[in-house]
Amino acid sequence: MPYRLPFSMLVAIALLTSLLATGCASVPAVPSVQMVPNRTPPPIGVRDTVYNPPRPAPALRLTDQDGKPFALTSLRGSPVFVYFGYTHCPDVCPTTLADLRAAISAAGIDAKVVFVTIDPARDTPAKVKQYLDFYAAGFIGLSGSDADIATAAKDWAVGYLAGPADSNGNYPMTHTTESYLVDGAGLLRNHIFFGAPTSLIVSILRTATGA
Repeated sequence: MPYRLPFSMLVAIALLTSLLATGCASVPAVPSVQMVPNRTPPPIGVRDTVYNPPRPAPALRLTDQDGKPFALTSLRGSPVFVYFGYTHCPDVCPTTLADLRAAISAAGIDAKVVFVTIDPARDTPAKVKQYLDFYAAGFIGLSGSDADIATAAKDWAVGYLAGPADSNGNYPMTHTTESYLVDGAGLLRNHIFFGAPTSLIVSILRTATGA
């Protein structure tokens, strides 16, 4: 009988292939590596975004874009979208942040967005602040040490991987592209796939807030 790879390995290979296809790239830095299994591994291709039942959101304690300590619990009472990315990402990250901004505006709900860098070697609080100021939407940006970011990513079941650098020091970087919606009670309600239409994000936000 021919040898068959375990299903979990097939899922991991498929996830990495999908992430590589996004074309997310960066500029020189010390590569960081943290690949972990998805916390909610539905069959590939299934795009159910709901955590059923909702569960307490993992802790998130890092440094914000003003250099001050931040804890996710400080935003209790407001719905929060959490997204892991990096400022040198040319496509997936800026698209996701723009989509979230558009959906929040369309929903007419005062939701927050927390952007967590996966590239702390380059994304200092000041750099993250400069990046998020472009969106003029009051986004909160978080950075920290390599160890702090790795811990946060693991807690949120987020994977990221820096590839080999080219002759100019540039290297590709892949990462989990989902965003996560936490409701005002601190419960993780949805994991939203990259490219989700504005109408879907609006519907998810309104459902989570009872609007």
